[in-house]
Amino acid sequence: MNHRDSVNAAREVILAPILAKFPEARAKIRQLCQESPSFQSLCKDYRDCLSAWEYWRRADSEEAPALGQSYADLLRELEQEVRDYLEQE
Repeated sequence: MNHRDSVNAAREVILAPILAKFPEARAKIRQLCQESPSFQSLCKDYRDCLSAWEYWRRADSEEAPALGQSYADLLRELEQEVRDYLEQE
């Protein structure tokens, strides 16, 4: 695998959760990711937050429900940020 393929594979890992959440905007998401470092960072944050939410949703501990809810709230905020990017011309 060459460097370009590695970069594209890494980008796909970053984008997978956002593409799954907003399948109707695949082309725009890919374009934004290539053109905007801040959008790419937002996609990373979303991926990381989703992973944390999934962890705490399955965790069996006293603090799990509260932490799961905190991550769910953050996911909604990040999704709104993605929508804001997608609505820009």
